[in-house]
This record gives sequence, structure tokens and C-alpha cells, in this order.
Amino acid sequence: MKEMVVHGVNLDAMTNQPVVILKDAEAKRFLPIWIGQFEATSILMELQGVKPTRPLTHDLLRSIFEELNMQVKKVVINDIQDGTFFARIFLKNKSVELDLDARPSDAIALAVRVNAPIFALDSVVEKASIVSQEGEEDEIEQFKEFIDKINPEDFKE
Repeated sequence: MKEMVVHGVNLDAMTNQPVVILKDAEAKRFLPIWIGQFEATSILMELQGVKPTRPLTHDLLRSIFEELNMQVKKVVINDIQDGTFFARIFLKNKSVELDLDARPSDAIALAVRVNAPIFALDSVVEKASIVSQEGEEDEIEQFKEFIDKINPEDFKE
């Protein structure tokens, strides 16, 4: 099992569907998981520190678990079948341990809210991840910096 971190949430240019990208910091492997728009917005809002005026579903889940003194111990992306990912949420309090089935997008949205670790089984990482080339991440960061600094006027002749 590999610990993963949320590397980002992007829009797939081909399908126009949101994709959350998990990264294995040790091996520089990226695990893209296509998700729904609501879940993408929920994850991004939390990562960017944007607080909604009313609680979103994942905020409600966090509040319920807090009231029940349940701690989210971890989430695990545990399977992929026919392009569909599966996940488990592991909860614990003084007297109960729970292992709940969840969509990966919901598990990740909850994990980022409670700072719970995110894992993926080795079999899932092997089957569905992309290995980055050495130095590729630096190039991507440099390109992002370039894009952030460029203006449309720079292309005028």
C-alpha cells in the first residue's frame, strides 16, 4: 500500500470531466481518478481554504463524525474494475471501528477536510498510475509559472 497526496484537480481536455490526481511522493507515480463536478469543487474549495456559506455534504460528514467522536483514520483506494475506482473509509472511536465502502471522490473530499492520510493499494497503483519522467515535474512547474506571468498582449506584433 502506498501513501498518496492530492497533487491537484484538473479538467480532462478530452472529456471535459474533472480528474483528481493523486501522487505517490516516493516513486513519482501519478494516479488520475475521474470524478464528478460537485466532488471536484468540494475538494478544490477545501484545498484552497474557501469556506462555503452553508456546509457541503463532505462538511456535513465531517461534522457528524466529530459529534460521534469518530476519527477518520485513513482512506484507501482499494480497487479498479472496468475503469471504475473503489475506496474504503476507515473510522474509529473508543469502542467502534468501521470500514465503509465509498466512492474515491467522496473519500478524498473527506480526507482533505480532516487531514486523514490517503492510500492506494499497490495493485491499483500498478494498474492505473502514470510514471513521471525524471525532471518532468520541474518542467511542468516552470511551464505553469510561465503561463501565470504571460499576458495576451505579449503575443501582439
